[in-house]
Amino acid sequence: MPSISVERTIGKTKKAVLGGLIGYNTEKMGKQKYKRLAVSLTEGNKIVGGIVGEVWTTVLFIQLFWIEQKLRGKDYGTKLIRAIEDEARRFGATKSYLDTMSFQAPGFYRACGYEEFGSIEGYPGGVTRHWFTKTL
Repeated sequence: MPSISVERTIGKTKKAVLGGLIGYNTEKMGKQKYKRLAVSLTEGNKIVGGIVGEVWTTVLFIQLFWIEQKLRGKDYGTKLIRAIEDEARRFGATKSYLDTMSFQAPGFYRACGYEEFGSIEGYPGGVTRHWFTKTL
């Protein structure tokens, strides 16, 4: 009889779930392209900003995006977004999506051509999480 357990260390379960999910997806969609990528903004030898994402099939998911406070509002963010989108297009991406919190950068993403497709309220301090997408 199967049993359910809650774990604080996820490595073994994550590996099993990921393996099963990849197998199932391959069965339904065939072998798919997958690529992780990052774009960095540097000052000397120091990384002062960057984006980490992945392209799966034809969709770019922007997972992480950060720029040092002193460099915000100086067009570096727009250049980083363009760079990761351009690289994703070279890999075959036709869409992009990401999520951001209301205190982070929803206005920035709108200015970069992203459209909101969902949100969840209820985070502490009245914060809302927003999801955005864009056709590349």
